[in-house]
Amino acid sequence: MLVLDPVGLKPLVCCCIFITGAQEQELQVLQPKEPVSVAKGLTVTLNCTATSNDLPGPVKWFKGAGPQRKEIYNFRGGSNPRIKAVVPSSNTDFSINISNITPEDTGTYYCVKFKKGNPDTEFKSGGGTMLSVRAKPSQPLVSGPQGRINVGQVENFTCKAHGFSPKKIELKWLKNNNDITTNLPKIFPENNSVSYNVTSTTQVKLEANDVHSKIICEVDHETLETPLQGKMNLSSIIRVLPKVNIYRDLLPMNLANVTCEVKKFFPNIVDISWLENGTERDKIKNHNATENNDGTYSFNASFQVNMSLVKEAKEITCVVTHDSQTSINTIIYSVIPQLKDIPSKNDSFA
Repeated sequence: MLVLDPVGLKPLVCCCIFITGAQEQELQVLQPKEPVSVAKGLTVTLNCTATSNDLPGPVKWFKGAGPQRKEIYNFRGGSNPRIKAVVPSSNTDFSINISNITPEDTGTYYCVKFKKGNPDTEFKSGGGTMLSVRAKPSQPLVSGPQGRINVGQVENFTCKAHGFSPKKIELKWLKNNNDITTNLPKIFPENNSVSYNVTSTTQVKLEANDVHSKIICEVDHETLETPLQGKMNLSSIIRVLPKVNIYRDLLPMNLANVTCEVKKFFPNIVDISWLENGTERDKIKNHNATENNDGTYSFNASFQVNMSLVKEAKEITCVVTHDSQTSINTIIYSVIPQLKDIPSKNDSFA
């Protein structure tokens, strides 16, 4: 700008500097570019610094960008009790702490400087800090058949765990300590999410020696020091049908003892009835079965006959009903026509 000197009429040069504009050009909002990862339940620090704070106006923190962003903290007075300034009343450090982190806190956070006005207008934003939350999976839950299943059948078992992050997880099945081959687990949702769930199904054939066996689902995740296991005891679902034999022993005083041998059954739920010529003569419910080493049970029931009273052929029947939830486990052994024809214990029974 040219100005004339009123006295000597000599030109003078006047230089004007608009300080506010220079300050606006120099002010920068700085956030670290590196993403931040934190375990669920802990406290995380999100760093933000301004090169100066001479420009009037507040600094605010937002989760997300664009029209859907959400204000989470205002240095003029935050309302969220989980969020606090790292250095209160600082003119350049606008870092915040977020406590008790949850998977829902996952997202990108922006530190934004506003220019004072009516209303305040956004002046400059930091580049954003991506926050991810590491969350442990829940204890795996194993489910299987609702009722008891006969030995020899193939059944499905399902394992579920939920609430973990990040998405990568390992899952395997074991029967006792032996791996079971199965399909890859399903992790959902398939798209990005704050937390994830996993499910897997395997098939197992039940064997007679499985009363003490366990089906195990094991999951491993970067948040775990040791894998988590969910278990199902096969004793809760397996049914081992009994093997039944009948034999006789002759006793003094012209008596005969007919024995019904019930072997290797599980669970220990068995009713035994003795029939003479189709008429029930005895019923045994509260028996003292012997537990075998493999977890199954065995039991002998006896029925005594006075041979001197036998005038004609008799039919002696031992009726074994195992696990009365189903009628197909009733086994009948009949011996006719003469009691003397009942095999002895050492005879083979066909």
